[in-house]
Amino acid sequence: MKNVIKPVVAVLIAVTACGAQAKTLKVLTIGNSFSICLLKQLPQCAAAAPDCTLDLCSLYIGGCSLERHWNNVVAATNKDFRPYAIKWSYATAANKKDAPVAKVAVDGRANIPEVLAADKWDVITLQQASSFSWQPDTYHPFGDNLVKTIRELAPQAEIMIQQTWAYTPYDKRLAKWGIDQQTMYEKIVDAYARFAKPYGFKIIPTGDAVQGFRKAMPSADGITGDPCGVPAGKDKFHLNREGEYLQACTWLAALFGYDATKLPYRPEFLSEERAVMMRKCAMEAVNKAR
Repeated sequence: MKNVIKPVVAVLIAVTACGAQAKTLKVLTIGNSFSICLLKQLPQCAAAAPDCTLDLCSLYIGGCSLERHWNNVVAATNKDFRPYAIKWSYATAANKKDAPVAKVAVDGRANIPEVLAADKWDVITLQQASSFSWQPDTYHPFGDNLVKTIRELAPQAEIMIQQTWAYTPYDKRLAKWGIDQQTMYEKIVDAYARFAKPYGFKIIPTGDAVQGFRKAMPSADGITGDPCGVPAGKDKFHLNREGEYLQACTWLAALFGYDATKLPYRPEFLSEERAVMMRKCAMEAVNKAR
């Protein structure tokens, strides 16, 4: 019998996560639309896996680059400067008022320094904005400054990097940049590796998982079968709802060492065949990144 769990739409979500041993991870994502989409499927995936608990917090600005994140840190000397939408799911808090990040959020808004210091984060993730992700020079010095700030305000946290994904071949920006989709993917992989390697950061290989699925299950129209975009083809770079499941499986495996191929949950809209292949691609990407 398939295990189907309905999506959770509330901002506050109780999440039970996964792993070989019982463990709680407090994870903060500093990102943009390529990270906020984790809230669509990661809670359900984590709830279906045994033994561990995930406390997840997201700081979000659409399209935010590492440069803009860093400029926001500088501007946060003004305590009233809270440019980020903040969403969190605390399994260990009795209610959202008990969550440490609630104490620094004002009307659902916050800034990076306050949230870094608000809790004892186990993992903090960074990523580049998608339009700059394939250009290694855009990661510096802004990413380096963010790393320094995280180490100062949250020294106990492991910093991990989400490797984002390439656009579909139909995105007009590829022609503008003079590259094709495969080239964008290869440049993204190289740029994230260049940034992460000197620090020894682990990479959450969402981009590899997406590319692996594209090759494993191509479609006739190149859009409906792709984990990016929507069937109408209006959005050719965000993950569609299937892609959000693929991303969640990848994060689950990367964070906890959980075997994503054993995940019993799949959303109702996703066929068993595609869910199995997505779990397989997520696991292959994570094993490759180790």
